[in-house]
Amino acid sequence: MKTARFTTLILLLLLLVISLSYAISYEEILERMSSFYRNLQSFYCILEVYNKAGNTEENVTYEYYFQKPDKLRLEVLEGKDKGTTIVYQNNRIRYKKGGVLSFIPLSLNIDDPIVLSIRKGRINELTFDYILDILSKYKPKSIKEVSIFGYNCYVIEIGESKDRLYNYSMQRIYVEKNTFVPIQLEQYENINGQNELVHKRIYRNFKINLPIDEKIFNI
Repeated sequence: MKTARFTTLILLLLLLVISLSYAISYEEILERMSSFYRNLQSFYCILEVYNKAGNTEENVTYEYYFQKPDKLRLEVLEGKDKGTTIVYQNNRIRYKKGGVLSFIPLSLNIDDPIVLSIRKGRINELTFDYILDILSKYKPKSIKEVSIFGYNCYVIEIGESKDRLYNYSMQRIYVEKNTFVPIQLEQYENINGQNELVHKRIYRNFKINLPIDEKIFNI
């Protein structure tokens, strides 16, 4: 009996040592994410965005093109204003609505109501700069590992925090373990004592440093 208990104890200790050997610190995750972004030249994905403001909700799916230093092109695939193209550069926006008015591009500022989300979020806040800024300001409550959409991820959970407009009771950032791309962001507000999801974004089917024709940023 004592031998069996001793063997079980040894196995548990070995499992603990193995698990600790594979652990990664928050500082290392942040450094690797920063390294990914420093080396990033272009990025493509399908971006799915959910927003909630009061009782109003919106879901929008974009085809997403990014090129450093700050060029961003979004094409609305599903949701409000389907077919619309939005290009951001140098703190200005070019906007071409889908449908019969597609031949009339507009020049707008980043806070024009036409291009703000229902939560008043700006187009340029859909870039990785926004996520890295959150991570650089707040220490995590926990780091876990999960698999979502076929990606193995670190899940960084942050407690009370805020951005330009809102206070959050919790935020979760899912970081793909091989590339250190942040593939999902969840933001929660305290509504009647409960964490309620108010914003979610998912960067699906991403491609890193692919050739992008400069012409797509001209509309």
